[in-house]
Amino acid sequence: MKKDKYLRERGGTAKIIDVECSKCSSLLLTYQKDGPGWLKRCYLNRIISPPNMAELNKNPLIKSTADMPYLKCSCGEVIGSPMRYKDGRLAFHLIRGKFKRELNKELS
Repeated sequence: MKKDKYLRERGGTAKIIDVECSKCSSLLLTYQKDGPGWLKRCYLNRIISPPNMAELNKNPLIKSTADMPYLKCSCGEVIGSPMRYKDGRLAFHLIRGKFKRELNKELS
């Protein structure tokens, strides 16, 4: 669990969520969601797994949204697009209806 200023700003509550493709139900990523509300975007620094997605935040070649790939499922469905949030963090803006989220009981 990542505990930083973003977690404290959102009330200090967090949950681990599995994000799946709504078309084929394959697991896309495991994500730490801070605070209440809808899952609208996935910040790169909050992605837990798979390792290739979790490492995007540490990749020195990714400095802007132009350097980021789209969030796609293995079936070809586009789930999210790259964005930079107003606080400067890189994220994927998720398309409603293209993904399902489920509480990860193992890590929560």
